[in-house]
Amino acid sequence: MYTYNALIPNYALKDIQENLAVVHYGNEKTSITTQNDVLHICIPSAQTQLTEYWSLLHLTTEDANQRQCHATGTEGWCTDGENFFAACLVPDGPELAPTSKQAYMRLIQLAEQLGYANIYRIWNYVGRINAPNNNGLERYRDFCLGRADAFEALKYAPTTLPAATGIGFQNGGVVVFLIARKTPQATNIENPLQVPAYQYPQRYGPKAPSFARATVIKVQNGFCLYVSGTASIRNHTSLTQNIEQEIAITIQNIQQLLKTAATKYPTFKQSICDSLKIYVRHKKDIPLVSQALQAAFGVEAAQAPVLISDICRAELSLEVEGVFRAP
Repeated sequence: MYTYNALIPNYALKDIQENLAVVHYGNEKTSITTQNDVLHICIPSAQTQLTEYWSLLHLTTEDANQRQCHATGTEGWCTDGENFFAACLVPDGPELAPTSKQAYMRLIQLAEQLGYANIYRIWNYVGRINAPNNNGLERYRDFCLGRADAFEALKYAPTTLPAATGIGFQNGGVVVFLIARKTPQATNIENPLQVPAYQYPQRYGPKAPSFARATVIKVQNGFCLYVSGTASIRNHTSLTQNIEQEIAITIQNIQQLLKTAATKYPTFKQSICDSLKIYVRHKKDIPLVSQALQAAFGVEAAQAPVLISDICRAELSLEVEGVFRAP
């Protein structure tokens, strides 16, 4: 009998059999493979190296015995019978929307067909995210168009969209991966200091970004809050006077998400930061950003890695995601 298990990221090497998936950020080409019944995803990252281990919050013998894993080279998934990790590569092209829509529909329909309809977190790594496509539309906005079309085709209500990150990598198309499970539906959280992303005005692209600011799921002995990629945005406007301002506004936005979660689940008043993943555009900002975020959320440096990457808005220099646990 499963007890509301969940997947969480770790950045220190663990017993490989404890992991459903491992994400490698480094010099290797984009790929999806399986090794020893563990899914491996490689995302090109020329300037930083990082290995992310996706393991179960509470591992049991039954979890290990239910393990199934499958990969084709451009798509793959792994499950323990309760939790599901799936990934897909979207090929590069003059436009990203059509292929991104197909990939999203394929991954979501696969999760539903296999019985893992409760998708609570998605990641999107977009090659050359701020560059224009062949029609002059920024590639992130191009991708957002395809993603929105997929959710609309699948009849997702905006309030049911899961938490997500959209970030850049050096080249190529798009890498999408998600986590889902069988047990009860997640609860989405919005930030009252920000317009919901799915309500952004059209000045940000033909279709608004399709995600919730955070998602709460019940786990054994408590709850987990999965915070989407969060940046220095008020209402829908970027605040980018300097890196110090971006740090301060980003921290305030995450703190507000925790406060909002606590209004629905009071136990979040005692939450701990399980992990952060920090994205910075400029290497010179790493020391200041790292120190500020570790201090703000009491997280160890080993569980708050930094990746140098482009951000979904060209004017932004910082984005942060995280996982918080409450008893």
